Amino acid sequence: AIRAGERRGARLSDGGWLELSVACDAEAAEAVSERLARLAPSGTSAEPAAPSAPVGDTGVAFDPSAPVRVRAWLPDTPESRAAASALVDELARFASFAASGVGLRGIGPLKIRAIPAEEWSTSWRAEFPVLRVGSIVVRPPWREHIAAIGEVVITIDPGQAFGTGLHPTTKLALEGLCRWADAGRFTALDANGTGILDVGTGSGILLAAALGLGAPRGVGVDIDPLAIEAATRNLAANGFADRVTLSAGSLPSPRGAAPLVVANLVAALHVALAPQLASAVAPGGRLIASGIFVDREEEALAALRAAGLTPVERWSSGEWVAHEFCAD
Repeated sequence: AIRAGERRGARLSDGGWLELSVACDAEAAEAVSERLARLAPSGTSAEPAAPSAPVGDTGVAFDPSAPVRVRAWLPDTPESRAAASALVDELARFASFAASGVGLRGIGPLKIRAIPAEEWSTSWRAEFPVLRVGSIVVRPPWREHIAAIGEVVITIDPGQAFGTGLHPTTKLALEGLCRWADAGRFTALDANGTGILDVGTGSGILLAAALGLGAPRGVGVDIDPLAIEAATRNLAANGFADRVTLSAGSLPSPRGAAPLVVANLVAALHVALAPQLASAVAPGGRLIASGIFVDREEEALAALRAAGLTPVERWSSGEWVAHEFCAD
């Protein structure tokens, strides 16, 4: 399954690279990502375009209504430069059409920046801060953080797979997990059961957070084998390797229905996978569904209701919403 908001970052070689970037409204991020991904088959990234304010000594808070920056990386070759130049004009035409035809506004120009190979290993790291969501603290491996009482600190390498925690959809899913922890639901789960099922696990950030918050076990599925590799490394780095089952593929889960399913997916996938998502939730269990843009909310809700799930709670961040559903 495809995670909403963030896609897998490129695995880069030893040569120089071109960084393509577009600032746009959050609603247009998927459309822009799709166009950049045509040139960068290993994927694109999307994150808030700028931090809104520093928090403490090591953290940064992000404005969920701020523009999103979508980026892709290509080997710096004459062919890549020619393709990127052609994309400048294509995106300009698309931005004009989208604003007048389908209501996607705020799409900025495509910017192209050459990154010498010797600068790559360090230049992008400054853009990933320590992130706080409730009691969860997410840090990249190169940033230090001294945990305060009650904090759950997880380490995620954002260079391996999508899912850094910076995008509002991931933060909404993390907020849902914090709600579960605050209600004592993780510690009440069967230690020998499935635990949490993460559909489209990406970097493994949601699994790591749930396990850190007290979930006894977890299962992650993703159609991207590279995401499974990244999640495997991230979960092992956090000491959770023996508590998770990771599988390349989609639903159904290899370990059956779960008392909690987390799915941070674009709205179209919530609609398409609604029956499978409902079947993945154990009787009386819950689904946390994030990644839904507000304009697609009713469509996603209708599909999940029709599959037998009852919405019980809603929360939002800017133009993105998340819902918790109960299985009948």
